[in-house]
Amino acid sequence: MKLRRALVPSLVMTLWVAFAAQGAAQPIGTNPKIPRLSDVQGAQAATWVAGLRKGGFVIFFRHAATNWRQRDTDYGNFDNRDTQRNLSEAGKADAATIGTAFQDLGIPVDSVFTSPMWRCRDTADLAFGHGTVSLALFGKVPQTPGHVAEADELRATYRAQRVRMLSEVPPPRQNRILVGQQDPMIPVIPGLHRDELREGDALVIQPLGKGQFKVLNLVTVADWTRLAGSATP
Repeated sequence: MKLRRALVPSLVMTLWVAFAAQGAAQPIGTNPKIPRLSDVQGAQAATWVAGLRKGGFVIFFRHAATNWRQRDTDYGNFDNRDTQRNLSEAGKADAATIGTAFQDLGIPVDSVFTSPMWRCRDTADLAFGHGTVSLALFGKVPQTPGHVAEADELRATYRAQRVRMLSEVPPPRQNRILVGQQDPMIPVIPGLHRDELREGDALVIQPLGKGQFKVLNLVTVADWTRLAGSATP
């Protein structure tokens, strides 16, 4: 699947039918309360799913549930999962549930990008079968004496890359998936507060290009299950 740049005009109108009554979409730069998909029921929920089926959206997932008895102790070696907080068994099941829901709902996915942390990579693999590692979704840069300016520049570069991932329109009839931690996204997503996005939760985002995007809804694992159980082909 190759990345192209287009947005089916009717797709925006389709989702606006579901979101207009809530005033859900806000321009970047504001600080709205992010609406929850659990508030979208019945015919509106069906319209919401129909919009995702048409593609053109970015969906950011916070990694699935983790084992909080583990701690991150070494950011210098992303390949060593023994020094990271990893998915719990419940988290693995949740990630698989998300993937099954996407298949059952017929939601197309073009590309999947993930933070290098194993809890994010495992979530991407279990839900979507693959994921391209992006350091921008991790975002942290070690600051060493004598290299403060270089670290600041790299952090700014990663931030710009995250904004581009959120604002760049996916190929026609496809959606882009991002899987990461909450902290790197808080500074770039208006209205997102710490721990508002629980493990496994997702934000559905309408990319507008040129660094602009709109946050539409917060979606939980239970929401995906509910939608998949009530959807019609």
